[in-house]
Amino acid sequence: MKGIGIDIVPIPRITRLIERYDLETLSLLFVSKELERCQASSNPNRSFAICFAAKEAVGKALGTGLVDIGWNEIEATPLQDKVIVQLEGAASSQAKRLAIRSWLGHWCSWDDHVLVRMLAV
Repeated sequence: MKGIGIDIVPIPRITRLIERYDLETLSLLFVSKELERCQASSNPNRSFAICFAAKEAVGKALGTGLVDIGWNEIEATPLQDKVIVQLEGAASSQAKRLAIRSWLGHWCSWDDHVLVRMLAV
């Protein structure tokens, strides 16, 4: 294992973010595929929260947080209880420097929170 990142996000916080900003502004945080998938989800607010938490967890696993890494350089795909991530740009470069070859991501939710755990292997 090369790194681990965990993040907990209150879903209402992300809901307020989604309601407050337009698509152009949200595209600074989420790639277009994430926006489309989350909006089409049966629970869009939870899906957005999972993507947001996954990005934070990846940053922690990379050991940098999101310093010098753009939010759009990490694409998260929530599945049933898993999260798949794709890295681009500086996030991908940092993963290569750390010899990270794959990611194992899982999520769970309770009450109004989402927890995402990302293992870098």
